[in-house]
Parts: sequence; C-alpha cells; structure tokens
Amino acid sequence: MNKGFTLVETLLSLSLLMLTVLSSSRIMVAALAQTRQARARFRLVEKLDYYKNYLSSLPPGAAELAPGLQSGQDGEIRAQWRVEDDGVFLKRVRLEVADAHLSLRLSLCRSQFIREVRP
Repeated sequence: MNKGFTLVETLLSLSLLMLTVLSSSRIMVAALAQTRQARARFRLVEKLDYYKNYLSSLPPGAAELAPGLQSGQDGEIRAQWRVEDDGVFLKRVRLEVADAHLSLRLSLCRSQFIREVRP
C-alpha cells in the first residue's frame, strides 16, 4: 500500500492555500487604501480647523475678512474663503479646504456686536 498524497489532493490543497493568500492580500490592499484616504482627510480637517481658528481670531476690520474671495496655499492644500458682509455687524465666511482629490467646506459667522459685548 502506498503512503502519501495523490496529485489531485496536492493540487486541491495548493489551490485552497493560494485562494486564502490572494483574498488576504486583497483585504490588505483595501485596508492600505482606506488608511491613505483617512490620512488625507485628517490633514484636510486639521487645515480646516486651523483656518477656522485663524479667521475667528482676526479683528473685524482685518484684510482677510474684507468682502470677496480670499485664498491661501499651504503646500498641496489650498484654502479659499468668501466673506459676505451685511453692512451692519455680521460677516458670513464660507471656507473651503481642498487638495487634489478631496475637499471640505465650512460656514461660520462673525459678529462685531458679540465681540464687543464680551468682557
């Protein structure tokens, strides 16, 4: 009686092993792509937060808060904001931060009256 594996058993087990390795590598590639996208999104959120804090800290008469379209560039990340003034005391700022593949938007309002009332 012969001991060992037949050719069919060997081919079947090798094909199952190959299928397992290929599916796990596909999962790894998808995870790396998701990680790359999350990193890019996190950088945009950081820049959006930076510009939001920067624009919020400026005095109402600052050049960056003049009505119209303003922009800034930080490496490969571009920031644009449009300031709309109602002429009395409210300024609406529409901020957009973008890179080559992704963009995030935020709207905020600046009120000169609220800033003057604070102690």
